[in-house]
Parts: sequence; structure tokens; C-alpha cells
Amino acid sequence: MSLSQMTKKEKQVFFNIVKSPDFSDKQLSDSIGIKRSTVTAIRNRLKAEGFYSNIIIPNLPAIGCRLLGITYGKYNPLTPQEERMKAKTFGEGTKHPELVFARSTDTEFIRIYVAEHLADMRSVQDKMYMDYEARGFIEDIRSIYYPFELCQITSLFNFLPCVGRMLGVDMADENYNNYIFNGHTKPADLTNVEKVVLDAIVKNPEANIMELSKITDKTRSTVSKIKSELVERKMIQTVCLPALEKLGCELMVFLHTRFNPKSPIEARKSDMKQIMKTASHVFKISGDIESAGIMIPRNYTDFIASYNNMIGLYREKNYISENPYSLLFSVEKIKSKKLDFSAITHKMLFER
Repeated sequence: MSLSQMTKKEKQVFFNIVKSPDFSDKQLSDSIGIKRSTVTAIRNRLKAEGFYSNIIIPNLPAIGCRLLGITYGKYNPLTPQEERMKAKTFGEGTKHPELVFARSTDTEFIRIYVAEHLADMRSVQDKMYMDYEARGFIEDIRSIYYPFELCQITSLFNFLPCVGRMLGVDMADENYNNYIFNGHTKPADLTNVEKVVLDAIVKNPEANIMELSKITDKTRSTVSKIKSELVERKMIQTVCLPALEKLGCELMVFLHTRFNPKSPIEARKSDMKQIMKTASHVFKISGDIESAGIMIPRNYTDFIASYNNMIGLYREKNYISENPYSLLFSVEKIKSKKLDFSAITHKMLFER
């Protein structure tokens, strides 16, 4: 089954699962007016057919992470992944705790890191770069870094605008911004038991309270109480990840934009809202002088339309002097992928 083959009720349930991944079947039923048994059946069917999965994202500044880094670029087209797999550093990089997101094809790559210190990122980035450069694998490589205190995240793997666009659903302004961790700049004070439960929740995003109780060796009441408190304190966020192939999306696009220093982030805020609606970013981070984002357009035609609208606004307001650097990933040609916050969570909670 694909998105186009869904019934009206299936589309409605799917959209609201992406919108409210923490909701129980009863909560979904109450919010959209579809019988609970129908919601349960549809959810089970969508899950079984691989339409989506959930991840838990921790409050990164609150567990001690101080900056986010992005490395991106192009591989030598004469050295496909099968050739790069022979390099000693090929597997090491993807296992690095600070690496939370990665996508690569034979010719493009992007990696997103979070860490407490720049050295934590560079220790693996530099090693891989030197190895790949020596072997002639790299055609172009660039890195950008965003201290959490000096940037604004508006979308943190928020696929709701993408799904809404595919389904033709009109959404409220707040649905384009899913980042709930604003205002946290210092590590949170957590007890040892809270750390154990938080670590288990992030590592096992699909586990229920009973399963988490067995994993942590804590009582169900303790786990339930701590999880509720972590949600209330905005220490964790559940994010639904739809399968792009099921949505019929052909592209993933990364954009890095350098801004005119005379147009700091505060001056661009209102226009950024319009850009988020036009481009439907699933990831977006901005500072005073640059921003980076990931878009999931349906196809190249949709991307060009969104891109031209965005560039037109940027140029009209004199926000940029040059066009953004862009990387286009064919979804069907992505060979390496990672999206996982469990390793960095464990390191920050227990190995600092």
C-alpha cells in the first residue's frame, strides 16, 4: 500500500500519528472522531507495512551538548560506496556517538553531529577526511558549526509539513515548528535513576512502560512517573519518521545559506515563517550569518518551485548575496543512513 492507495480514514489517522506520535489510540480516536477500534486497526496496519517508526530525541543542551555540527559535500563519482567500504574509517565514522544523522549516495553525503566540545566532533571528522582525501574519495567537503546558545532550531526532524503537503492538509503555523527545547542552555540536574530511565527511553523508543521497567530493573510506577516528569520538563520529544518511499518522495535536499551580516536572525524571523511553509523543512537551524536545512520535496519540479520562492524572498529582502549551496539526494539511491540519538545520550549521561 502506498499513500495514494490509502482510504480517507487511513490518511486521517496517518496524519495525526505523525502530528501526535505520543497519543494513544484512545486519544487519537477522541481527537479525530474515528472509532478507537478503527484507529487501532489502521495504526497496526500502517506499522506492519513500514509506513513509519518513532524515535525519541533528548533535550540536547539539557544533557550537556553545546553545539551542533554539519559536514557535507560530494564524493569523487569514480569511487562509489563499494570502493569506499575498503577504507579503514568507513565503519568507524557511522559508529561515532556524536554522529546522530547521516545520509549518503555514491556522490553526495551529509552528516549531523551533536557534542559538548568541538574536539569531540573533529576527532572523527578529521580522521575520516584525511583517510578519504588520501584515497581520492572526496571531491568537495565543508563543515559548519552552531553553538546552541547562538542559534535557533525551528524544525528538528519534523515530517508533519511534508506529510500534510502530500495529503493536501492545511496546517496551523505552530505545526511548522516542532522544536520544544528552546531556552535550555545548561545541563539539567538529574538523579541516577532518572538518567537510567532517560537512557532506556531514548534507546528503546517503541517500548511501553512494562518493557522499560524490565530494561531498567525499576518498578512500573517509578518508570511511569519519571517518564511523565521528563515529558513535562521537556527533556524528551517523540518524533514520527514516515518512510519516504511510501510517501512517494523522490528527493531529499540539503541547503546551506550564508546571509548578509546586516540581516541578523531577529530581522528574518517573520519571513522565516513563510519560508518554512513554502519549503516544508524537516530540519532547520539558523544563526545570524548562516542557516542549514533539509527539505523533502515530492520531486524535482516541487523542489524548484519551493527553491525559487525562497530565493526570490531572500533576494527581495537583500538577505543573501549568493545562492545557497545545495545537495540533492535521490531517495532511491541513498545507500547509507543513520538517525539515532541513543549513543550520544548514553555518553552524555554516564561517560562525561
